[in-house]
Amino acid sequence: MKKITIYRPEERFNTNCTYDILVGNKVLTTIKNGEEKIIEIPDGLENETLKAKIQWCGSKSLELKNISENQKISISGNEFLNKQMPLSGALIPLIGLMVFNLKIFPKNIGIAFFIVFLIGIIGTITVWRNKWLHIKIEEKLFPL
Repeated sequence: MKKITIYRPEERFNTNCTYDILVGNKVLTTIKNGEEKIIEIPDGLENETLKAKIQWCGSKSLELKNISENQKISISGNEFLNKQMPLSGALIPLIGLMVFNLKIFPKNIGIAFFIVFLIGIIGTITVWRNKWLHIKIEEKLFPL
């Protein structure tokens, strides 16, 4: 069995959420905010991928064959998508003012802005859903 270390740094967002660690399509373990775990990869799963998941979103996949024994893997949330993206909901009243032609902006600009806003939101939760978490192999520093 291959042993690897999974590390999640302390984050100010997603503090109450646990990240699922998947090998292939099977949940191997979960990791909490600021936690570090040593996990064992079963022998039959060396050719699978390692991925982190939170609700319907997740991270890109890492090939387990590219991860060496005792390697450290860091998993963290995408700061823009997790902190600033929920604030985009505050734009909805402004868009409503533009769409309902309250003489702030022309109605056509309001409708165009609303369409771009919807495309961005739909793209974020569908097409770019595997960018909500970052997973990376930590580089080992060797003493000189």
